[in-house]
Amino acid sequence: MTTLIVGGGWSGLAAAVRLLEKGESIHLVESAKQLGGRARNVDWNAQTIDNGQHLLIGAYQRTLKLLQDLGADESRLFQRLPLNITIHHPHFGDLKLADTLHLPWPLSLAIKTWQLNGFAVFVQISRLIFNARSQKKSDDISVQAWLEQQKQSRRLIEQLWEPLCLATMNTPISEASANLFAHVLLETFRQRDYADFLIPQVPLGDTLPAYAERYIQQQGGQISLQTRIKSLVILNNKVTAALTDNGQTIEADNIIIATGPHTSQQLLGKYWGAKDASSHPIVTVYLQCASDIHLRSPMLGLSGTTSQWIFDRGDGLLAVVISGPGSHLKLTNEQLIEHVVNELLDAKIVQPSEFIRGYVIREKRATFRSTVGVCSDRPTTCSPVDGLYLAGDIINNLYPATLEGAVINGEKAAELIMKINTVS
Repeated sequence: MTTLIVGGGWSGLAAAVRLLEKGESIHLVESAKQLGGRARNVDWNAQTIDNGQHLLIGAYQRTLKLLQDLGADESRLFQRLPLNITIHHPHFGDLKLADTLHLPWPLSLAIKTWQLNGFAVFVQISRLIFNARSQKKSDDISVQAWLEQQKQSRRLIEQLWEPLCLATMNTPISEASANLFAHVLLETFRQRDYADFLIPQVPLGDTLPAYAERYIQQQGGQISLQTRIKSLVILNNKVTAALTDNGQTIEADNIIIATGPHTSQQLLGKYWGAKDASSHPIVTVYLQCASDIHLRSPMLGLSGTTSQWIFDRGDGLLAVVISGPGSHLKLTNEQLIEHVVNELLDAKIVQPSEFIRGYVIREKRATFRSTVGVCSDRPTTCSPVDGLYLAGDIINNLYPATLEGAVINGEKAAELIMKINTVS
């Protein structure tokens, strides 16, 4: 039996790998000229960069297991760093979260937070994390309402929780789901290695996309790039084929739709089974500085500014991430580069003579909006149509729009197909 997988992002690739492992036949189609979806390679300035800077954390267990099964060496692909965040704010002192290996977790985090930031900050952070489990089970409210309910200070809201919410959920705290954010906190701080940062040492397209593509080809799977699916053929409530925009018919026993929410909704129409898929953008501003320029750490946080997170990519290349909506979207690329550079100058991160050139990548539909009540609005893996399954990060799981959520949903679709094939 053949499964057609529509979409070559991390979710579609995860589904393809898991199906091939069990001897299933797959045909993966991708509309772009390369695999990776919204986490793919881009060429700029004679170097390869990411289509938006990404960060993995140690809690991404399914993603890391998939890479391991594909023969990837984590230490070659990622720099794993223990929790160590410094977040700068123009009006507050630097806020720091760090771990120490000399004490058991999470006592080590608590003690270090106290030492670095004082007792009041320690109490507020501890209160929120401690109460996250009860919030996860309560009626959903906005993250902002939850933070105020938990008596978080204006400083912590602006300098810690708002940047973390934007980084993990790409949704402003005024509309973000507190239940989903509470789960993110619980997962991240569940154990020491879950809170580790995994910063890519190679272009992200050279991680899972490259390893999965090689495996698919080795196992006899078929990959069709620059192939866009226009519609599905459904007869007697059973999916039988997909039609491409150039008139080709691709027959299949099962089809997994692993595209972004907007494309999935267009393809599925009345079978989507959820509210309209709305999204928020992510903008990454790459700044090429003098090659000997390095940040104090591989990643720095900024709050109270347009710039949110800065990554040191080596050789003077900095990646500045701006998640969610905002006035920055109205700026031209040249204006945005100038604005971000000025913010880094004000924060004394770079000097005027060190900046050489910039490049802006705007992912307009980067992620679905993780708003209040989103957990009950997300589609499920099984569609109402026999043989038609849904993947991609929007499909219902306990994560917001993350690479881990995409992998989980791709693997789940594959598991359901294998289960039904075993029974039949």
